[in-house]
Order: sequence, then structure tokens, then C-alpha cells
Amino acid sequence: MHLSLSHQWSSWTVLLLLVSNLLLWENTASAMRAKLLNVHNYTSYGDTWNQAIKISQDMNQYISDLSTHVKIFYAQGRGFERRTTRCHTSSLSSPENKEQAQQFQLEVLLGLSHSLLQAWLNPLHHLWAEMCDRLGSTPPTLYKALMLKESNIKLLDAIKNIAKKGNFEINEKANYTAWSELGFLQSPNRDTRYFAFYNLFHCLKKDSNNVEMYLKLLKCRLIRSKC
Repeated sequence: MHLSLSHQWSSWTVLLLLVSNLLLWENTASAMRAKLLNVHNYTSYGDTWNQAIKISQDMNQYISDLSTHVKIFYAQGRGFERRTTRCHTSSLSSPENKEQAQQFQLEVLLGLSHSLLQAWLNPLHHLWAEMCDRLGSTPPTLYKALMLKESNIKLLDAIKNIAKKGNFEINEKANYTAWSELGFLQSPNRDTRYFAFYNLFHCLKKDSNNVEMYLKLLKCRLIRSKC
């Protein structure tokens, strides 16, 4: 019986040592990653990423709701989906899927996310007013358009905060074609006007989905190391 108890205590001691070493290794690994990123509080840095991703997800939900609204009430049966569309952000070299995005350096991908959001500041500034004046949208729809604009601004600020904490450099003067579709949104021709709104959400949805994908991938590569 004495030998059995001794053996049991010995097993518990080994187990405790293993757990202790594992925790020590995890803390050391986190500290090393934090030092690499020039971040003092690694947990706080992870929370910053989570906040940015949450804003991006909320933004995509607003876009989805508004896009569906435009398709149902203004685009249905007009054949807009068969028209060739070009987005003002097409000049930015944006990876379209996770495999392509994996080939980009972290700083470049974060900067691209910032550039895409920045490119939509002006269009979203006008969207709320034009949906009110040109589409006669209801208050709930206009509220979503307003929240969409605010989410874009908040996400830009969140990315700047991430870059500052991680010591990344972001080019705030990205080279993309200026948005020039306001005249089409205000066109007296109904078909032209409706297609302009349809195309705006088509492009916005693509870019915003990409930003969410980039942020999730970046967090995965920085925080978890394996993706």
C-alpha cells in the first residue's frame, strides 16, 4: 500500500511539472511574439484584433441587408447582373481568396485593408443622402446606411490602432482611382440611377468581404502562428 501511494504521488508530481512547464512555455512564446511585434500586452493586442473583426462583421451585415433591399426593390428584373461592372478599387491589387492572401506580407495585407476602407469613405459619405433623396428609403434602411458609414470609419481607426501597437507602417495615401459615380446616383434616368446603386453595393460587398478575410487571416498568422 505504501509503495502504491508513493507511486501515485510521484505520478502527480510529474504531471504537475509537465503542466507547469507547458504554462511556462506558453507564456514565454506569447512574450516572444509580443516582443517581435513590439507589443507590451499581448492579450490586449489580441483583443484589439477581435474588436476590428467584430466591426468588420457588423459592417458586412449592414451591406448585406442594404444590398438585398436594393436588389429586391430597384434591380429585380432589370438584368443588372448581366452588365459588365468595374469598381473604383480595381486598381488595388487585392487577393481574392485565402490562398492568394497568404502570399502577401503581413504589413502589405494590413495596408491593403486600410486602403480599401479609405477608398469607400467618400462613397459612403454620399450614400445615406442619396438613398434618402433618390430612392425615398425608409428610416430603418437609412439608419443602416448611416451605421455602415460609421462602421467604415471605426474600422479604419481600429486598423490604425493595430498598426500603431504592432509597429506596422501604413501608407495613408494609397494609389486608387477616385470614386466618380455620384452623378450616376443622382441621374434623372431611373435605370441609370438604379444600376449605380446596384453597382455600388456589388463593389462594396466584394471589398468589405475581402477586408474581413484579410483581418481574420492576419490575426491568425500573428496570434496563433498556424492558419
